[in-house]
Amino acid sequence: MSLQLRLLPAPKPLTERHGAAFFRGIPRAPGVYRMFDEAGLLLYVGQSSDLRDRLNSYRHVHPDRDSRKTIRLVHLVRRIDREVCDSTVSAVLRENELLRTLRPRFNRMNVYPKACFFIGVERDGGLLRLALTRDTRLSGKLFGAFKGAAWPFASLCRLLFIASHRDVELGQFPSRLLTTAPLRTQGFGLEESVAVLVEDYLAGESVSLVEALTDVCSQVEMRTPFEQNLMLADLITAEEFFERGPKKVKRLKQQANLGSNWVEPETLVDFLAVDRLEIVAMNDRIAP
Repeated sequence: MSLQLRLLPAPKPLTERHGAAFFRGIPRAPGVYRMFDEAGLLLYVGQSSDLRDRLNSYRHVHPDRDSRKTIRLVHLVRRIDREVCDSTVSAVLRENELLRTLRPRFNRMNVYPKACFFIGVERDGGLLRLALTRDTRLSGKLFGAFKGAAWPFASLCRLLFIASHRDVELGQFPSRLLTTAPLRTQGFGLEESVAVLVEDYLAGESVSLVEALTDVCSQVEMRTPFEQNLMLADLITAEEFFERGPKKVKRLKQQANLGSNWVEPETLVDFLAVDRLEIVAMNDRIAP
């Protein structure tokens, strides 16, 4: 399919409204910026290690290269405010603060940190009950907060159900374990040693639970390729979630010297944002 050539150059609404001198006057420093529409309503909050480079990039958006969302944004912007920060880390944390309090129309990430989940654990003899919740008042032990925990929680519940019902076929699973709707609570009859592994896993202490569940699953006769693939996918999900969920929350608690099993969602979101910066910086240092 041939591409249709443009007869006219793409418009540059920000340059037309603010002028090139406005953008040349932006400092080359870390900071945050806010974009407003004609009525003075906040559209977007962003941050950058170089405010001039970042804001100048909006002058040159192009329909063939940039998203519809970005194109729509620059056509709506009538005012741009900027705020210089002491460092890139300060800029990231300031951006998160503004996102949480102002909730701009065009932002999606980190606007609702309360959307993070906790995983609650209650043990009563041989019964283990897990709960996916946002309520920190839940009885029992609470772990988290975790981002993107709903699907890993369902995977973990399916694996624990297999461990406690080794002869049950997939068709006999509770339907709530197999639907795409968020699973919130599930109880299991498990050995004490497995329940301890669950808590160690959620605390970020050890991935031995996944190893134990892998051994259990290797002894279970799966009757269809779908059952085998689902079980394998759940094991992979549980292992990956440990790295980006419990293990990172443990590191956050160690850095902040926190004694509880759980952290506030806002604290987690800020930590993950700074952590991403550190990973990018490290990759830049080792790149050839």
